[in-house]
Amino acid sequence: MQLGRSRLAAQGHRPRGQMRLCYHCGASGHLSPRCPERLSSAQVGGSSSFFNLMVPVSLNFYERCVPVSVLIDSGAAINLIDGALVEELGIPTFPCVPALRITAIDSQPIGEGYLKRQTELLEFQVGLFHYEQLAFYVTSLPANPVILGFPWLRRHDPQISWRSGELVRWSSTCLRGCLRDPVSRPYRTSCVERATPAACGHLPHPYTDFREVFSEERAARLPSHQVWDCAIDLLPNTSLPKGWIYPLSLPESKAMEDYIETALTVGHIWPSTSPAATGFFFVGKRDGVLRPCIDYRGLNAITVWYPYPLPLVPAALEQLRGARVFTKLDLRSAYNLVRICKGDEWKTAFHMTSWPL
Repeated sequence: MQLGRSRLAAQGHRPRGQMRLCYHCGASGHLSPRCPERLSSAQVGGSSSFFNLMVPVSLNFYERCVPVSVLIDSGAAINLIDGALVEELGIPTFPCVPALRITAIDSQPIGEGYLKRQTELLEFQVGLFHYEQLAFYVTSLPANPVILGFPWLRRHDPQISWRSGELVRWSSTCLRGCLRDPVSRPYRTSCVERATPAACGHLPHPYTDFREVFSEERAARLPSHQVWDCAIDLLPNTSLPKGWIYPLSLPESKAMEDYIETALTVGHIWPSTSPAATGFFFVGKRDGVLRPCIDYRGLNAITVWYPYPLPLVPAALEQLRGARVFTKLDLRSAYNLVRICKGDEWKTAFHMTSWPL
């Protein structure tokens, strides 16, 4: 513990602030909440058995974004911010009328014993997508510049991993109000459009054990039947509609013949005398290639809808906070990887100008 040293006098704050110096040690390159000397002195005399839940956040105001470390304290009855940080950043405040008395757990006064000022509403960002507006009471916090108290925990009810000391999930209230959709940003990426046999023969050494993943022949096979196959259950007292036979142009007719020949060869389709059949047509892609489409709108209208619990995109992305490396998988013929439940294949029949399938 450092003895005989006092904090900087109030009259010395303004010159250091004008020179962009730390209020605590007078050095440049950091703000007082991140002062190494301040943090190390705050830890002197502490016990390693105590656990503090510290969360990195951002204070956004007047087109400024200031990163700070926040202590989440369920024993604090209010949200607090350090007065030195408020003065250093120039955060506007207004008087508390009347002043609030503040005491520690042993009923001893903290600082002057009263909270006399409060900040205006500040935009407060936790993680990537969690935003809210908060006002803080101003006091002297030598170790932690910002403290979020029990009212904040009760409002957001986050799930906390006490093992890792992280917020791992937000409540349903946050999913509806606090989490914002991510903003698309351009990133430089690389991808492999097609894994040709030649490319499979020249795989980098780390991937040689996974050579079958790059096989076009294996990618064209239908997956084996599993318990999670896609079942097509029809609503009671309904019958499968008969779709239209769409007229095809000469290029589309040639594309249809090529598609039928290829799909029959690999076993994706086979001839059928099913009483149900829907229309078949093509849609042009950006590169000019004709993409085959089957009109299953009539079938979807009479199919039992199973509301599987899909994760919300903002909530799923929030779990990736702090991640730096991601994997992109290009699934060839991904639609064919969804295997129809055995016995329901006849419901997916389609017909064309030449023959029914």
